[in-house]
Amino acid sequence: MKANWKMALMCVATLAFVACGDPNKPSGGGGGGGEEEFVSKVSVTDNSIDEWASLPAEYVVEAKCPADAAYLGLKSVKVYADQLYINVLVEIDDLTITDRSWTPFHLYINTDNSDKTGGYGDQYADANVDVMLEGAVFSDGEPCEFNPGVSNWYGEVGGTGWEWCPAGAANDESDCWCAKVCAGDMPVGTSQCVNGKFEMQIMRELIPTDAGWNESEFGVGFDIQQNWSTAGLLPQVSPTEENPNGLAKKMQIKIDMSK
Repeated sequence: MKANWKMALMCVATLAFVACGDPNKPSGGGGGGGEEEFVSKVSVTDNSIDEWASLPAEYVVEAKCPADAAYLGLKSVKVYADQLYINVLVEIDDLTITDRSWTPFHLYINTDNSDKTGGYGDQYADANVDVMLEGAVFSDGEPCEFNPGVSNWYGEVGGTGWEWCPAGAANDESDCWCAKVCAGDMPVGTSQCVNGKFEMQIMRELIPTDAGWNESEFGVGFDIQQNWSTAGLLPQVSPTEENPNGLAKKMQIKIDMSK
């Protein structure tokens, strides 16, 4: 099945390159004729994050870390989705994230915007994650490009646990830890680090999902890890006796389909 997904994604990637240019250079000019190609309002190649101040506010969603949060590693995250990309701006807490030899960063996405598929209620109040994107934001002490692998949820609908492998899978390096897209194999994402913040751009069409994509809205959550344990989580709320880990529902993102 993984081979089939890879072939399908290669076809999608080819179409994306033809229709929209190099996805790693989303702010290039329009085409020379015919229908004008889409140009994202966000660029991750310009060493600037100034465009976030002028994005359409009704489509930008922000989550901030409470001062008394259970996980302090992520200070804030903003998300803006356009016709092609999930655009993310992340601020990391330097006092918490100190091990930068290899610093895992995850997106957990409810691709079909439904509670009838997905799971992973371990870190979110809504257990409906369909896919997980896994990469790193630091490698060998330096910021690195975020071009993640993609894993499908294989557990029970609404379930918990680290269920990113089908039953009987090898779940090791030989099968890329069950990822449908191995990290770095496809141009799923790219990023830049500006003034200590990570600006990421991820192409939705290169994210395989058994649940499918909702055409107008999806849910997403984020975490950053130290030694493969969660050190930062967004969104989250202040802990209470009933909710000691401050679990919250994922961010709801509406897709801006304007040009």
